[in-house]
Amino acid sequence: MHVFPVAVGLLLLAPPAMAQQRAEPVSRPGNARAELSAGAEYQTGDYGTGQRIESRSAIAGARVVKGRVILSASLPYTQVDAPGNVVTGGGGLFGLPIIVDPTRPATRMRRRGVGDLRLGAAWVAPLKAVDLAAYGQVKLPTAKTGLGTGKADYSVGAEVSKPLGGVTPFANVTYTMPGSPDGYRLRDTLAGQAGLNAALGSGVSGQIAYGYAQNPGAAMSDEQLVSMRLTTGISPRLSLSVQGGAGLSKSAPDTTAGVQLGVRLF
Repeated sequence: MHVFPVAVGLLLLAPPAMAQQRAEPVSRPGNARAELSAGAEYQTGDYGTGQRIESRSAIAGARVVKGRVILSASLPYTQVDAPGNVVTGGGGLFGLPIIVDPTRPATRMRRRGVGDLRLGAAWVAPLKAVDLAAYGQVKLPTAKTGLGTGKADYSVGAEVSKPLGGVTPFANVTYTMPGSPDGYRLRDTLAGQAGLNAALGSGVSGQIAYGYAQNPGAAMSDEQLVSMRLTTGISPRLSLSVQGGAGLSKSAPDTTAGVQLGVRLF
Protein backbone atom coordinates (compact mmCIF):
# COMPACT_ATOMS: atom_id res chain seq x y z
CA MET A 1 0.00 0.00 0.00
CA HIS A 2 1.25 3.46 -0.85
CA VAL A 3 0.39 6.69 0.91
CA PHE A 4 -1.95 8.66 -1.36
CA PRO A 5 0.13 11.23 -3.30
CA VAL A 6 -2.01 14.33 -2.77
CA ALA A 7 -3.91 13.88 0.47
CA VAL A 8 -0.68 13.53 2.42
CA GLY A 9 0.49 16.69 0.69
CA LEU A 10 -2.71 18.45 1.69
CA LEU A 11 -1.93 17.46 5.22
CA LEU A 12 1.39 19.23 4.98
CA LEU A 13 -1.03 22.12 4.72
CA ALA A 14 0.99 24.28 2.49
CA PRO A 15 -0.78 26.45 -0.06
CA PRO A 16 -2.10 24.96 -3.27
CA ALA A 17 0.63 23.92 -5.61
CA MET A 18 3.00 23.23 -2.73
CA ALA A 19 0.57 20.63 -1.51
CA GLN A 20 1.42 17.58 -3.60
CA GLN A 21 3.93 15.09 -2.26
CA ARG A 22 5.54 11.99 -3.71
CA ALA A 23 3.96 8.63 -3.00
CA GLU A 24 5.76 6.65 -0.31
CA PRO A 25 5.12 3.50 1.72
CA VAL A 26 2.90 3.51 4.78
CA SER A 27 5.02 2.81 7.84
CA ARG A 28 4.68 -0.60 9.46
CA PRO A 29 2.51 -0.91 12.58
CA GLY A 30 4.54 0.13 15.62
CA ASN A 31 6.92 2.25 13.58
CA ALA A 32 6.79 6.02 13.28
CA ARG A 33 8.56 8.69 11.33
CA ALA A 34 8.64 12.45 11.42
CA GLU A 35 9.49 15.10 8.84
CA LEU A 36 10.05 18.83 8.86
CA SER A 37 9.65 20.94 5.74
CA ALA A 38 10.45 24.48 4.66
CA GLY A 39 9.30 26.07 1.44
CA ALA A 40 8.59 29.24 -0.47
CA GLU A 41 5.78 30.04 -2.89
CA TYR A 42 4.85 32.87 -5.23
CA GLN A 43 1.44 33.54 -6.78
CA THR A 44 0.25 36.33 -9.03
CA GLY A 45 -2.91 37.21 -10.92
CA ASP A 46 -5.99 39.41 -10.76
CA TYR A 47 -8.30 36.62 -9.52
CA GLY A 48 -11.19 38.21 -11.36
CA THR A 49 -10.88 41.52 -9.50
CA GLY A 50 -9.33 43.47 -12.39
CA GLN A 51 -6.31 44.42 -10.25
CA ARG A 52 -2.97 42.67 -9.85
CA ILE A 53 -2.55 40.64 -6.64
CA GLU A 54 0.83 39.20 -5.62
CA SER A 55 1.47 36.80 -2.77
CA ARG A 56 4.81 35.54 -1.44
CA SER A 57 4.95 32.98 1.35
CA ALA A 58 7.56 31.15 3.40
CA ILE A 59 6.04 28.00 4.88
CA ALA A 60 7.20 25.78 7.74
CA GLY A 61 5.60 22.37 8.17
CA ALA A 62 5.81 19.17 10.18
CA ARG A 63 4.40 15.69 9.68
CA VAL A 64 4.28 12.52 11.77
CA VAL A 65 3.36 9.13 10.26
CA LYS A 66 2.38 6.30 12.60
CA GLY A 67 1.15 3.17 10.87
CA ARG A 68 -1.86 4.25 8.79
CA VAL A 69 -2.33 7.60 10.55
CA ILE A 70 -0.73 10.87 9.44
CA LEU A 71 -0.75 14.05 11.53
CA SER A 72 0.55 17.36 10.23
CA ALA A 73 0.76 21.10 10.72
CA SER A 74 1.99 24.13 8.79
CA LEU A 75 2.33 27.84 9.33
CA PRO A 76 3.15 30.44 6.65
CA TYR A 77 4.68 33.87 6.79
CA THR A 78 3.04 35.79 3.95
CA GLN A 79 3.40 39.10 2.13
CA VAL A 80 0.49 40.25 -0.03
CA ASP A 81 0.52 43.23 -2.41
CA ALA A 82 -3.13 43.95 -3.24
CA PRO A 83 -6.01 46.41 -2.81
CA GLY A 84 -6.98 46.83 0.84
CA ASN A 85 -10.45 45.33 0.33
CA VAL A 86 -8.99 42.01 -0.86
CA VAL A 87 -8.73 39.31 1.80
CA THR A 88 -6.67 36.19 1.04
CA GLY A 89 -6.73 32.71 2.53
CA GLY A 90 -10.35 31.75 2.02
CA GLY A 91 -9.55 28.05 2.44
CA GLY A 92 -10.65 25.25 0.15
CA LEU A 93 -8.60 22.65 -1.67
CA PHE A 94 -6.16 25.16 -3.12
CA GLY A 95 -6.14 27.72 -0.32
CA LEU A 96 -6.46 30.34 -3.04
CA PRO A 97 -9.84 32.05 -2.68
CA ILE A 98 -9.72 35.81 -2.83
CA ILE A 99 -12.58 37.49 -0.98
CA VAL A 100 -13.56 41.13 -1.53
CA ASP A 101 -14.61 42.85 1.71
CA PRO A 102 -16.91 45.80 0.88
CA THR A 103 -16.28 47.39 4.30
CA ARG A 104 -12.60 48.06 3.57
CA PRO A 105 -11.02 50.70 1.32
CA ALA A 106 -9.75 49.65 -2.12
CA THR A 107 -6.49 51.59 -1.73
CA ARG A 108 -3.54 49.43 -2.73
CA MET A 109 -1.42 48.30 0.20
CA ARG A 110 1.21 45.76 1.22
CA ARG A 111 0.53 43.44 4.15
CA ARG A 112 2.89 40.95 5.75
CA GLY A 113 2.83 38.67 8.75
CA VAL A 114 2.10 35.20 10.06
CA GLY A 115 -0.74 33.45 8.26
CA ASP A 116 -3.30 30.90 9.42
CA LEU A 117 -2.16 27.76 11.22
CA ARG A 118 -3.36 24.56 9.52
CA LEU A 119 -3.69 21.20 11.28
CA GLY A 120 -4.63 17.94 9.61
CA ALA A 121 -5.06 14.22 10.05
CA ALA A 122 -5.48 11.34 7.61
CA TRP A 123 -6.15 7.61 7.75
CA VAL A 124 -5.18 5.15 5.01
CA ALA A 125 -7.65 2.29 4.59
CA PRO A 126 -6.26 -1.30 4.58
CA LEU A 127 -7.43 -2.17 1.05
CA LYS A 128 -5.66 -4.22 -1.62
CA ALA A 129 -7.45 -3.24 -4.83
CA VAL A 130 -6.83 0.50 -4.50
CA ASP A 131 -5.26 2.98 -2.11
CA LEU A 132 -8.03 4.84 -0.28
CA ALA A 133 -7.61 7.54 2.33
CA ALA A 134 -9.83 9.86 4.34
CA TYR A 135 -8.53 13.17 5.66
CA GLY A 136 -9.60 16.22 7.61
CA GLN A 137 -8.17 19.67 8.10
CA VAL A 138 -8.80 22.73 10.25
CA LYS A 139 -7.54 26.22 9.49
CA LEU A 140 -7.16 28.23 12.68
CA PRO A 141 -7.45 32.05 12.43
CA THR A 142 -3.95 33.05 13.49
CA ALA A 143 -3.35 35.43 10.57
CA LYS A 144 -3.30 39.19 10.95
CA THR A 145 -6.00 41.36 9.34
CA GLY A 146 -6.06 41.04 5.55
CA LEU A 147 -4.08 37.79 5.51
CA GLY A 148 -7.01 35.64 6.56
CA THR A 149 -10.73 35.73 7.17
CA GLY A 150 -10.42 35.76 10.95
CA LYS A 151 -12.54 32.62 11.22
CA ALA A 152 -11.79 28.91 11.42
CA ASP A 153 -12.39 26.71 8.35
CA TYR A 154 -13.00 22.95 8.41
CA SER A 155 -12.46 20.48 5.54
CA VAL A 156 -13.02 16.76 5.06
CA GLY A 157 -12.23 14.64 2.05
CA ALA A 158 -11.14 11.38 0.53
CA GLU A 159 -8.70 10.28 -2.14
CA VAL A 160 -8.32 7.13 -4.20
CA SER A 161 -5.21 6.11 -6.15
CA LYS A 162 -3.95 3.01 -7.90
CA PRO A 163 -0.27 2.24 -8.59
CA LEU A 164 0.14 0.89 -12.13
CA GLY A 165 3.78 0.10 -12.51
CA GLY A 166 5.67 3.39 -12.39
CA VAL A 167 2.51 5.50 -12.76
CA THR A 168 -0.09 6.25 -10.08
CA PRO A 169 -3.34 7.93 -11.17
CA PHE A 170 -5.27 9.60 -8.36
CA ALA A 171 -8.44 11.58 -7.71
CA ASN A 172 -9.80 13.28 -4.61
CA VAL A 173 -12.76 15.30 -3.41
CA THR A 174 -12.83 17.83 -0.54
CA TYR A 175 -15.75 19.50 1.21
CA THR A 176 -14.92 22.75 3.03
CA MET A 177 -17.00 24.58 5.62
CA PRO A 178 -15.56 28.09 5.93
CA GLY A 179 -16.23 30.41 8.82
CA SER A 180 -18.24 33.55 8.03
CA PRO A 181 -16.41 36.84 8.66
CA ASP A 182 -18.46 39.72 10.03
CA GLY A 183 -20.39 41.56 7.33
CA TYR A 184 -20.83 38.76 4.78
CA ARG A 185 -21.42 35.05 4.52
CA LEU A 186 -19.28 32.43 2.85
CA ARG A 187 -20.80 29.24 1.42
CA ASP A 188 -19.65 25.66 1.87
CA THR A 189 -17.69 24.42 -1.13
CA LEU A 190 -16.74 21.28 -3.02
CA ALA A 191 -13.40 20.77 -4.72
CA GLY A 192 -11.83 17.97 -6.71
CA GLN A 193 -8.46 17.10 -8.15
CA ALA A 194 -7.20 14.41 -10.53
CA GLY A 195 -3.80 13.63 -11.96
CA LEU A 196 -0.85 11.30 -12.35
CA ASN A 197 2.19 10.69 -10.22
CA ALA A 198 5.04 8.99 -12.08
CA ALA A 199 8.46 7.58 -11.22
CA LEU A 200 10.96 9.27 -13.55
CA GLY A 201 14.16 7.67 -12.36
CA SER A 202 16.05 6.64 -9.24
CA GLY A 203 14.66 8.79 -6.44
CA VAL A 204 12.87 11.15 -8.85
CA SER A 205 9.12 11.51 -9.34
CA GLY A 206 6.90 13.89 -11.27
CA GLN A 207 3.29 14.86 -10.96
CA ILE A 208 0.71 16.65 -13.08
CA ALA A 209 -2.76 17.50 -11.79
CA TYR A 210 -5.92 19.39 -12.66
CA GLY A 211 -8.03 20.88 -9.90
CA TYR A 212 -11.45 22.49 -9.68
CA ALA A 213 -12.89 24.24 -6.64
CA GLN A 214 -16.01 26.23 -5.91
CA ASN A 215 -15.32 29.72 -4.61
CA PRO A 216 -16.73 30.41 -1.12
CA GLY A 217 -17.70 33.90 -2.26
CA ALA A 218 -20.83 33.66 -4.41
CA ALA A 219 -19.87 36.79 -6.36
CA MET A 220 -16.68 35.21 -7.73
CA SER A 221 -16.25 32.40 -10.24
CA ASP A 222 -15.00 28.92 -9.39
CA GLU A 223 -11.31 28.06 -9.59
CA GLN A 224 -9.52 25.84 -12.07
CA LEU A 225 -5.80 25.18 -11.91
CA VAL A 226 -3.29 22.88 -13.61
CA SER A 227 -0.03 22.17 -11.79
CA MET A 228 3.18 20.23 -12.26
CA ARG A 229 5.69 19.08 -9.67
CA LEU A 230 9.12 17.43 -9.65
CA THR A 231 10.51 15.77 -6.50
CA THR A 232 13.96 14.28 -6.01
CA GLY A 233 15.68 12.59 -3.10
CA ILE A 234 18.91 14.39 -2.27
CA SER A 235 19.81 11.81 0.37
CA PRO A 236 17.94 9.19 2.45
CA ARG A 237 16.79 12.01 4.75
CA LEU A 238 16.51 14.99 2.39
CA SER A 239 14.10 15.66 -0.48
CA LEU A 240 13.66 18.65 -2.77
CA SER A 241 10.55 19.60 -4.75
CA VAL A 242 9.91 22.32 -7.30
CA GLN A 243 6.53 23.14 -8.80
CA GLY A 244 4.70 25.45 -11.14
CA GLY A 245 1.07 26.03 -12.02
CA ALA A 246 -1.25 28.04 -14.23
CA GLY A 247 -4.81 29.17 -13.65
CA LEU A 248 -7.54 28.21 -16.10
CA SER A 249 -10.26 30.47 -14.66
CA LYS A 250 -10.59 34.14 -13.70
CA SER A 251 -10.55 33.54 -9.95
CA ALA A 252 -7.41 31.36 -10.03
CA PRO A 253 -3.86 32.78 -10.05
CA ASP A 254 -2.30 33.34 -13.46
CA THR A 255 0.97 31.76 -12.28
CA THR A 256 2.26 29.87 -9.24
CA ALA A 257 5.80 28.73 -8.48
CA GLY A 258 7.42 27.19 -5.44
CA VAL A 259 10.17 25.12 -3.89
CA GLN A 260 10.16 22.87 -0.83
CA LEU A 261 12.84 21.08 1.17
CA GLY A 262 11.90 18.10 3.35
CA VAL A 263 14.02 16.70 6.18
CA ARG A 264 13.26 13.31 7.72
CA LEU A 265 14.07 13.27 11.44
CA PHE A 266 13.52 9.52 12.03
